[in-house]
Amino acid sequence: MFSSCRSKFDDCTEQDYANCNTERPQTGRITARLTINSENRRVPVRVYEGNFEDGKLVREDTISIKTFNYFLTPDTEYSMVARYLRDNDTIMVVNKAYIRVIRYRMCELRCYDLDKPEVDLRLY
Repeated sequence: MFSSCRSKFDDCTEQDYANCNTERPQTGRITARLTINSENRRVPVRVYEGNFEDGKLVREDTISIKTFNYFLTPDTEYSMVARYLRDNDTIMVVNKAYIRVIRYRMCELRCYDLDKPEVDLRLY
């Protein structure tokens, strides 16, 4: 991952600065995709900072929709665990995400943006 600034613009005479966020974002979005079906109408999801085996639990929700957004601190790796039932067995789906802060220059300004990762926690 590179943290250097780059300019998106060659001509600085007539730029629209409204799209430049000069404040470093404090939160970013991770979209979790889940399987909601007749056996799993509500899915328990845990979010850990770092690895789920030894990381710090930061969120715990029971979700009843297929797409759910978490707003978390950027530049941190997160592990997500969804717990499903299938024929009286418990199945855990684990995946990781990282919200990256993107820095760039808009002429004389330093601007920030975020990527918007998606985590697949669906049951296959």
